[in-house]
Amino acid sequence: MGAKVELQDVDRVYGDVQALGPTNQVLEPGTFTTLVGPSGCGKSTLLDIIAGLNKGNGGQVLIDGSPSTGPRRETGVIFQEAAVLPWRTVLDNAAFALETQKVPAKERREIAREVLQRVGLSHFVNHYPHQLSGGMRQRVAIARVLSTNPDLILADEPFGALDEQTRVVLGLELLNVVRQGGATVLFVTHSIQEAALLSDRVLVMGARPGKILLDLNVDLPPDRDPTMIGSPVATALVEQIWTVLKSEAQRAMAEQGPRP
Repeated sequence: MGAKVELQDVDRVYGDVQALGPTNQVLEPGTFTTLVGPSGCGKSTLLDIIAGLNKGNGGQVLIDGSPSTGPRRETGVIFQEAAVLPWRTVLDNAAFALETQKVPAKERREIAREVLQRVGLSHFVNHYPHQLSGGMRQRVAIARVLSTNPDLILADEPFGALDEQTRVVLGLELLNVVRQGGATVLFVTHSIQEAALLSDRVLVMGARPGKILLDLNVDLPPDRDPTMIGSPVATALVEQIWTVLKSEAQRAMAEQGPRP
């Protein structure tokens, strides 16, 4: 069962800049929610606060009803860059989180092998990161997160550096894997199409100070495939998101004033 996440008036100020406005949201257990918005609007800041890697200036985060006071063992974080250790094999990279949790070697390797099979890397367990493509390295990073059986996964633009075809394939693989485990997911992306294809729900943030302007349910079948991005439902969703993002980008540019 995935975790329930409640954001209650969470905000963040850096110096005299309010990066994140008061935010109130609920992520229901087992749902896949995507967060989109202009650059610098506070998406990563919000993700870091939920992960316990950053603290808000006000409000609180509740996970399964308990206040979050820092990083928790049951939360997995996937970063934009594949954070793999170059001197360790794929198997040992996938088992690394379990190693830090003092899981016995035999048990952690068995778990790592099973998870690598789920992400399509069972034939590469003895390879090293430099022998893999960028997409495969990101799969290793995902496998390391999944190895701990998290009930909450926070993904910060994890496929942003990959080509469009690879990111679609990996996105659908991640969706299928987390559906099997039942984890709650909050996924940050700049791709509107990716948001529409993967999500149960899309949250659209406005320009700084970041705040949720739009909360959309995605009415697509649970079993997703790339062809759905051209469906009337997905097309209408993309247009709705883009209309808000376009106006926010224009507002941000106007606030910056004319170029010298």
